[in-house]
This record gives sequence, C-alpha cells and structure tokens, in this order.
Amino acid sequence: MSYIHLTIEERCCLREYYKKGYSYREIAKMIGRSVSTVSRELRRNCTHMYEIPSYYPHTAQKK
Repeated sequence: MSYIHLTIEERCCLREYYKKGYSYREIAKMIGRSVSTVSRELRRNCTHMYEIPSYYPHTAQKK
C-alpha cells in the first residue's frame, strides 16, 4: 500500500486552520486529505506548551 507524505505547504495550511479552530473534517476537506490523515498528523506532531497544543510544520517535516 503506497502513500504520499504531506508537503510543507499542506502542513503550513493545516497549522493555520488548526490555530483558527477548524474541525479535523473541515481541515481535511480544505487541504484535500482524509480526516484520518489530519488526525494522525496532529496527534503525532502536536506539542503541548503551557497546556496549549501547538503544531509546527517545519519540525513535522523534518521527522
């Protein structure tokens, strides 16, 4: 089974939409990916600084 990694542009969009409070379903529709991809990406690459979840696309891209 093959898959395509998220691009840095998709990750930057994901971050902006996440910061604005969009749901995973809305984010997935806007970037053209599945809801599970968005959910998995945020779960794997979100950090919790001062109890506030943050997502950094460049750090995620390096992983």
